[in-house]
Parts: sequence; structure tokens; C-alpha cells
Amino acid sequence: MKFLKTATALCALPLLAACASNWDVDGAKMAANDGSAFQKELQSEYSRLAGLERDEGDWADAKLFVGKALAATTGDVEPQMVADRNIPADKVEELAAARNKLTMAYAMGGKVKAPNAAARAQAGYDCWMQEQEENFQPDDIEACKKYFMAGLNDMSGEKAKASDDIIVYFDFNSSMLTDESKGLLVKASMMGRGANAVMVTGHTDTKGNAAYNESLALTRAQAVSDFLKAHGIMGKSIRVGASGESMNAVTTGDEIEEARNRRVVVSFK
Repeated sequence: MKFLKTATALCALPLLAACASNWDVDGAKMAANDGSAFQKELQSEYSRLAGLERDEGDWADAKLFVGKALAATTGDVEPQMVADRNIPADKVEELAAARNKLTMAYAMGGKVKAPNAAARAQAGYDCWMQEQEENFQPDDIEACKKYFMAGLNDMSGEKAKASDDIIVYFDFNSSMLTDESKGLLVKASMMGRGANAVMVTGHTDTKGNAAYNESLALTRAQAVSDFLKAHGIMGKSIRVGASGESMNAVTTGDEIEEARNRRVVVSFK
């Protein structure tokens, strides 16, 4: 991670205790904030990003986002500059244009008119920048980008487009989330916060009894729902359902094991 300029600037801010609590996510989240609604929401958004990166073992980005959360308690914090990260050359123009759209929306009063959406947009943008610099998890890059776009659209008074579905897969006869699925669902939880409803639908392959598969599909969907709720999605916005073996992604005969059919589909409305 190449954050020397950013980290230095953040450590210079007053009330950050000389960056003594670089990775104190809970402290950043609970720090007193008498600022604007935008500042308070931005503190929450950056604290959440810090927690996600800490849980993934990305200490440099956890430190960065903790610093930005704390900085939000004393004043407005700007979205990161493209030059602050080593962005692939073919992505620089897209990210620079996105940042310009965000600052233009701010100039039009977006922080005051829609502080929650404005904070989501900025957090999504910085998340997008962070994932794009790493440039090895396309699903995570896309999730952060969509979170940014949803916030930007809400702030601008535009109707956000429905996000693409997110699909996680399961081992045979299992409802346990894999590490890969958890990583994807963490990013999905960001997207879901900007959605009106989150549809979670479980599926199985055709191996086994249809009634059993219906139950297994529901158990898988519930496992995904529980994970999303634990990562910030309001339970009242989640709709859990199951189709068992009746709506396969890949058409097979009966009693066939097929990994691509053992899935939960998360849709955003």
C-alpha cells in the first residue's frame, strides 16, 4: 500500500492522539462527533470500512480509514485523490471522472440535502480506489463501485439502477459459508445498505429428496441473511426465500450433483 502522503496528513490532524489508536475501529466509531449530519454519517461509513479491512488483515487500509473516521469528527474529510494511490493506468481516467462527479454533487449542496447518501458515495469511492489499487478482486472492485454509484444517484435525486445479483456457492449438502463467500458477502453488505430491499433466495442441485432440498435451500438463504444482518443490513429490508431444486442455473437430470446449482442469489431492489 502506498499511503505515506495520506497517512502523514491524517496523523497531523489535531485530536487524533498522534495516531496512537491507528487500528481502534470501535474507538473511531464511538468517538464524539458534534459536527454535521454528513460528518457523523461519514464517521460511521469510514469506521465500517476500517473494520472490513482490519478483518481482512489489511492493516494499512484499516489505519487509513480509522484516521478518516476520526478526522470526520472535527471537520469535513475529502474523498481520496487518485494520485494518492497506485491506480492502474487504464483506470485512472474513470476514477478521476467519478471523483469529479462526486465533488460536483457536493458543490450542488449534496452534503446538506442528502448527508447519508453523500457519505455512502464518498465511502464507496474510497473503497473503490482501495480495491482498484490492489486490482485482484474484481467482484470487490465492482461492489465498491456500485455502492459509490448508488450513493451518488441518491444524493443527486436520481433513481439508482438495480445492482447486479451476487451469487455465493455451497459445498454439497452444506449450508456453511466458505471463506470466498464471506468475502463477497462483506462487500455485498455495502451494496445492500443503499437498496430498498435485499432478496435472498436459496437453491440446491437435484441430488436428493425434493422436500429435503427445499429445506436445505432455505437454510442456506438464512445463513446468508444472518451474515448480511451481522454486517449492517437491516433485517426488515431482507426478504428470504427458497426454490430448492426447482430453478436450476444449469439444467440437469434428477439426482445430479452440480456445484453451480448449489447457490444463494442476493438481489438488490
